[in-house]
Order: sequence, then C-alpha cells, then structure tokens
Amino acid sequence: MRFRAAAWLAQFCFAPIACFVLVAPSHAQVLYGSITGNVTDATGAAVPAAKVEAVNTATGVAKQTTADDHGIYLVSDLQTGTYKVTISAASFATVVQTGVTLEANTVRRADARMQVAQVNQTVTVDASAPALQTDRADVNSQVSQAQLANLPLSGQRVFQSLYKFVPGSTPPAGSHSEAGNPQGALGVNVNGVSYNNNNTRIDGTTDLYPWLPEIVAYVPPADAIEQVSVETATFDAEQGMAGGSAVNVAIKSGTNQFHGSGWEYNTVSALKARNFFYYGTNNP
Repeated sequence: MRFRAAAWLAQFCFAPIACFVLVAPSHAQVLYGSITGNVTDATGAAVPAAKVEAVNTATGVAKQTTADDHGIYLVSDLQTGTYKVTISAASFATVVQTGVTLEANTVRRADARMQVAQVNQTVTVDASAPALQTDRADVNSQVSQAQLANLPLSGQRVFQSLYKFVPGSTPPAGSHSEAGNPQGALGVNVNGVSYNNNNTRIDGTTDLYPWLPEIVAYVPPADAIEQVSVETATFDAEQGMAGGSAVNVAIKSGTNQFHGSGWEYNTVSALKARNFFYYGTNNP
C-alpha cells in the first residue's frame, strides 16, 4: 500500500513540476535588447550623471537612466524596434540619436560626444546605419519580420524554414507523422550538433516538446512574429539548455498605428511544380 501511494504521488507531482520548469521565464536579456554607450566631452573626458532617455518610436514607450561616474550608461530590457536616444547634461548641448535599431538578444552601442552648449542647442545624429555588435561575443543571426513576410515558407508556413539562411545550419526538414507533429515543426542540425540540442523560446518561455525534443511544441503563426534571434556559438550563460542553437522568438506587440493584414495561401498539390523525377514508367 505504501509503495502504491508513493508511486501515485510521484506520478501526480511530475507533470506540475515539469510544467513549472517549462514556463519559467528566462532572463530578460534573452528576449529583449539593450542600448549602451559612453558619454564624453569634446576632449574625450567622461561626462558623469548625464541623463539618457530611449524612446521606442513605434509605441512611444520610454525608459530613462543616468550615466555613472565614468560616463557609461546602459538601458536594458528594451523591446525590439527603432529608438530615439536623447542624452543631456548640464552646460552641454543635448544630443539626440535617431533611427537606433535594436534587435532581440543584442546590445546596440550609441556613444555620445557632448559639446559645450549655446542657448537651447541640440545636436541630432542619424544612427540608422547598421553597426557591428562589439559588446557581446556570441554568434547571432536575425530572421527579420520582412523575411518572414516575403520569403517562401515551406509546408504550414513554419518560421523554421528560414533557418536555411543561418550559417552552420542544415536545411530544415519535417519530422514524425502528422499525428505526432500536427504543428508541422521542422528539425535542424546546427554546427554538427544533434537536433535534440536546440532550445527555442517564445517571448522568454521555453517551447519544449519533452517526448520529441527535436521539434517544438508550438509554432506561432508567421504573421504574429516580430523577429527571430538564432544564437549558434559562444552562448552567454543566460541562454542555458543550448548545444546547437538558442532560438528566441519575439511576438509582435501593439503600436500607436492602427493596421492589419489579409492573406490567402493556396496549397493545392495539383497546382504545384512537381519534382523532375516524379514521372516514371508508371506515371507517363
């Protein structure tokens, strides 16, 4: 009786504990990005206590911080998008950097060199040109919203189809039957590592299928995805559970602009191009 009770309790407790492990949110940096930089004067000396504000131009959400004694600032936990960074300090002209593009799981540098201010003087800098990421050592590839919208996606329009553009990745392929994989998730090997060692998160929550770990449990609609970050080497410790790749899927959030979309995809097999070797002796 005691053995049966213990077995029942172990069976009862396993599922809830496993669920808690799967849905526990990861460190915010995995999902969001950061903007950092050095604030200096015309001579290159640090400007301490400079006020920094980063505003998401699509949503209007703003975050503020203050530079430290060495003139270094960090604005973390920022959603993907385009930002306007405003840096101000007493006796200096305000510096405004526009078009600062931030991607998921990245750190974007926006340094500022302050000039002694005239009356109400503001210096505006266009930072829209892409910059190399020098503040992290990880190997990171981005699948953008434009790629998801315009490039052909195989099967059930699975975002994993675009892993073929990630360096070190094998062509994504279907796995298991429709009954075992109704979501149409694809499997992929990265840098020669087993496809069981890929860790996918959706908005920071692990998307794991414990019984078939080479695929994910849920595939969000491609139109709902803002960006996909694929990390393939020199992982940060915050990633965890990653051997081949650490994938972070960011779902779209609302903006101040009202918009929508409508589409139709025809997948009738009779209208598809057939493989060259499809027709044989039995198929004249």
